[in-house]
Amino acid sequence: MEVDAATLFNALGERYEDAYADSPGLLQVTEYVVSKLPHSSHVLDVGCGTGKPVAAALAAAGHTVYGIDVAENMVRIAASQVPGTFSTADMRTYTPPVKMDAVFAVYSLFQIQPSDINKVVYRFAEWLKEDGILVLGVTPSSAIVGGKGVHDPVWDCMRLKRTWMERPVSELYFSQTAWLNLLREAGFAIEVEKMFDYIPKDPKHKRTETHYLIVGRKLKPHPLLGPYPLPEGLPGKSMRNEPAWRRLQGHLFLKDDEKMSSVLEGHQTILDIGGGLEDILDTASTRNKSVETLATLFNNLPYADAQFDCVVATMILDYIDDLRGFLLEVVRVVDKSSSNARVILIQGAPYNEVQRLVNTVCTPLSGKNMGPAHQGMLLYSAMKILADIGFGRTSFHPLSTSYSFDENSPSDRSNELAEMLCDVWFPGEEKHEQMKQQLISPIENLLRDHPGFLQNELVILEAVLDDH
Repeated sequence: MEVDAATLFNALGERYEDAYADSPGLLQVTEYVVSKLPHSSHVLDVGCGTGKPVAAALAAAGHTVYGIDVAENMVRIAASQVPGTFSTADMRTYTPPVKMDAVFAVYSLFQIQPSDINKVVYRFAEWLKEDGILVLGVTPSSAIVGGKGVHDPVWDCMRLKRTWMERPVSELYFSQTAWLNLLREAGFAIEVEKMFDYIPKDPKHKRTETHYLIVGRKLKPHPLLGPYPLPEGLPGKSMRNEPAWRRLQGHLFLKDDEKMSSVLEGHQTILDIGGGLEDILDTASTRNKSVETLATLFNNLPYADAQFDCVVATMILDYIDDLRGFLLEVVRVVDKSSSNARVILIQGAPYNEVQRLVNTVCTPLSGKNMGPAHQGMLLYSAMKILADIGFGRTSFHPLSTSYSFDENSPSDRSNELAEMLCDVWFPGEEKHEQMKQQLISPIENLLRDHPGFLQNELVILEAVLDDH
């Protein structure tokens, strides 16, 4: 059975440092980044290992170093030999204490799932200051020889089981092109690429490895609006089967209730357009608040002016004919005299698993429906319109939700989910059955990655009045 990253690297300890710390190619790239950083920068080493060579080189150059790793033993060693702040943490859930000038993730992305790799690259972008630097160290899928591995078409990566440092592991490999595309989609410009062969200095592990280092510089202030570049103009209105959508929403589970509770803190009268709050939050979270739910969209909202101090609209911008007209109506019913006057829009994140599945597998087969639209373009357009009408102070936050399902057999779940997703966006399509069949295998992959649920990552746009 394959070992997980924490178990693997807790066991390896200093052996890993001995094998990999003396890499001329990695040292050259690290020196290049050090030369580009402002004096006394804040730098994060993700998957820091023992702290050598990356964190040590950064600390020696006078920078404030933070390091995280899932292996407690690695963190202990790093803290004992490198000046900095080191902690045991998972990059998928960690939040840094400050904005960073640079983030390094060198050889630490092999053992997380493909949707999580997409997610963490966007997270790295969020953690960086404007013009910050990201360094990734990976192995491209072109280095896999002998027909090994299984291609995952949804994420364009290779899934591979192999033995590494005498341990059985499951790993992921993206192509060189896929890595470059992912960084650009997250808002980075590529500054440096360096590919080289490296033989670990370990008596029992001397297999030649291909290492690929990429240096990207953050260009976009709002990574969560990706993937970049944004399309020109708003997409056409999407179609959605509402009864099927409601069935899917019945499986929705909020993993980040503190985030949503903090967004709603202080609000007493809330309009919930689309029923998203009802889906996401339990009764206790909205206790002592007056929440009006409007499940059906209207051209004109059936409420008086200034009736609510907060309006929340969840997953509906795709299905609106006139975005500006809708937002004018939303702002009309917000009490702008309230110190808490706020508009909250929630759409899919650029790394949303469900939307990636549907748009990769089903949309190309559809004769009439494009599936979920570019979520970032919708939020970007909404941000611009809201700024025009007085709600120009905006911020973006990730929100983690998932669709949770009973623990019946993976095969049964995959068939059920494929049917459900097709029914939401492509009911009655001529190729409905073909879509369903082609969804089953990638859904099975995802359910092996995280049994019992599909990740449904979202983005919150929070807009308040300019003068508040």
